[in-house]
Amino acid sequence: MKNGLRWIPVALIVMMVCAGGLDGLCADSEDFLVLGYYPAWVKESFPAEKVNFDILTHVIHAFAWPEADGSIAVWEGFHYPGLVEATHRAGRKISVAFGGWGNCEGFPPVAADPALRKTFIKNAVEFCEQYGYDGIDLDWEFPANPEERDNLTILVDELRDALDAMDRPMLLTMAISAGTWSGDHNDYPKLVDNIDWFNDMTYDFYGTWTDRSGHNAPLYASQESVNTSITFLMRRQKVPPEKILMGVPFYGRRFKTSALYGPSTGGDGIVYRDVTGLLKGGGWVRSWDDVSFVPYLTSERGDEMVFYDDPESIAAKCRYAKERGLRGVMIWSLGSDFIDGGQPLLESIGNTVK
Repeated sequence: MKNGLRWIPVALIVMMVCAGGLDGLCADSEDFLVLGYYPAWVKESFPAEKVNFDILTHVIHAFAWPEADGSIAVWEGFHYPGLVEATHRAGRKISVAFGGWGNCEGFPPVAADPALRKTFIKNAVEFCEQYGYDGIDLDWEFPANPEERDNLTILVDELRDALDAMDRPMLLTMAISAGTWSGDHNDYPKLVDNIDWFNDMTYDFYGTWTDRSGHNAPLYASQESVNTSITFLMRRQKVPPEKILMGVPFYGRRFKTSALYGPSTGGDGIVYRDVTGLLKGGGWVRSWDDVSFVPYLTSERGDEMVFYDDPESIAAKCRYAKERGLRGVMIWSLGSDFIDGGQPLLESIGNTVK
């Protein structure tokens, strides 16, 4: 299905956006944010000295999480003063992420109880002070009902007040699902004034939970895609474009299937570094989907496919983010494209937006 944005030359789109013909305004390169999540488990394979702060503007250290009593837990070996110091030495900002997939059981009881909220917020603020973070990223995946949605709103409101009371400016951001169903799980009109920006996880459209194969993060598609997610936030939920960071995945998904959108099993994640390994090893053929603006691999036997992003598709997504006037892009996750000393996906972002 042809999308109007997709078939207009890029130069014309830029002129239309700057003239007010589309949703947002042209994003100034100097203000365009490039944020990367740094998972605790990559410390050995991708140490702080490898992080490219010439391109990145912000880092989020993942993950800490709330326990049911309001205390804070972290991965073993999580604390990394060298990462915080390197970020600040480069003149950049680093936040800490609370939550993440599998780490969210503490959110419902904490958010529901005024005393536990107070305890968690106090602990979170002290955590930032102790370890030198510049803000908090909430990654509750996901509020399950209207009561939890409303409790998240209260938590955000009280956390914003606590961060504003600190003696230096502090960020409060939030990771959100790309699916349009997230509108039932997040009260965007009430959240938007307290959140500096939303990190829109515009990926995982297909995976182990689907019985069909499909692109991990199609820019366009007849059903849900990066474009439908961004449009949903801006038009349906009235989130300003300057409050949205569009997710770009540095990984893909591998399926046992013989056709795009065909019946499948699998769908496991595969980082970009390992995707390139498949290509170098032979036995796979790369193709480009000129509807969804992403590549994919097909095994020579035709019984497996890998759907992923490469420098070409990452560049297309960055141009899209700028054309829609978004605040920037968000990466999951740093280090996944670290190959022979280079970082081709991150470098593609830098070459496109800087």
